[in-house]
Amino acid sequence: MRADGVSGPPRVLRHLNRNHVLRVVRESGPISRPAIAQLTGLSRPTVNDVVGELVRGGVVDDGFTEPASARPGPRARLVSFRARAGHVLGVDIGGTKVVVHLADLAGTILATRRARTAAARSRTDVLRTVRDCADQVIAMAQIPLSSVRAVGVGTPGVVDPATGALALAPQLPDWEGIVLSEELDPRLDAPVHVANEVHLAVLGERWRGAARDVRDAVYLHIGVGIGLGILIDDQLYRGSAGAAGEIGYLPLTDADADRPEGIGALEYAASGAGFARRGRLAAEKPGGERLRELAGGDPDAVSAETIFQALRDGDPVAAGITEELVELLARATASACLVLNPATVILGGGLSQAGAALAEPLARRVRSLVPIPPRLEISELGDLAVAYGAVRLALDVSDERLYRMSANGERRRTP
Repeated sequence: MRADGVSGPPRVLRHLNRNHVLRVVRESGPISRPAIAQLTGLSRPTVNDVVGELVRGGVVDDGFTEPASARPGPRARLVSFRARAGHVLGVDIGGTKVVVHLADLAGTILATRRARTAAARSRTDVLRTVRDCADQVIAMAQIPLSSVRAVGVGTPGVVDPATGALALAPQLPDWEGIVLSEELDPRLDAPVHVANEVHLAVLGERWRGAARDVRDAVYLHIGVGIGLGILIDDQLYRGSAGAAGEIGYLPLTDADADRPEGIGALEYAASGAGFARRGRLAAEKPGGERLRELAGGDPDAVSAETIFQALRDGDPVAAGITEELVELLARATASACLVLNPATVILGGGLSQAGAALAEPLARRVRSLVPIPPRLEISELGDLAVAYGAVRLALDVSDERLYRMSANGERRRTP
């Protein structure tokens, strides 16, 4: 995107110019200023101004580093991105696990830790687990805490864009109303930005996964819950109240008398937990012998993997349960596609591990419902999609801080 010659407030144009130059230096550096001008379409004076700001802010280095050559004339001054000038944390707080990535400012993952949250009994337990994982990755990378410039966090629930408070998050204990940006870790002298986990999953796939080559995509998460991450024209869409993609509440099934309060109809029926529950009920009835056998004789031990294993064995009961799941998911996916017209639908979450057993019939059914169907892909990042998206969010936040510092003539001390 070229900002030269584009109408708009000077502050906005400077912001666009800086983002474009920073991205080119990060991805293509070390690089000369003329090459930056060529790749960005910006004028030489504009490139010089932006690079000067970034150098003053400690974001990039600028020196006579071009290798000597036989060509006449002075050696070109090359601009390089200072990837180790700081670090970011990407945190995935899920219903069953915590994953923490530590990355440098170029997005290179330097350390990762994960821990279980399924046994957590309180908000305090979950937050302690997150802090422990963060401490471990910082120690693994051998950096000071002060080097962390931004933190991105993915969590179940809806994040109020005005207050940061969480709602609709039954997967974690005492999670309703929490403002994670205030409670995550008081030791961190860095901004903490929180987003819905599925929203970050689509960011992760856009950055490093199955949506790298598209600007319009949706990420269908089928795990402990169900949700949709939406990317429109390369921008994450969160909705007016942060609740975009809460498709677990779609009324695609009949009312269930035993459905807990706060759990949507589709989520209760078609999430990983709902799928396993259908399998357990089937295992208790005539015809459920194979499911019981695979579960060690205990119907209560039937899991989603048990059903898929029985499906692979040709069990007709497992096939029927899976067909019901596919039909519900296809209707939900088709509804989203008819409104959003994405190029790609990415299947993620725990149930996506079934691979072709779920993806192929789902793709066929969606094609039968949507006149211009999207491509359906299985997540390339698996259960790390949210953590990668959290890193991407943190990098974006860090970039904004770096820009403000460079624009104000500040320079952050390199740890």
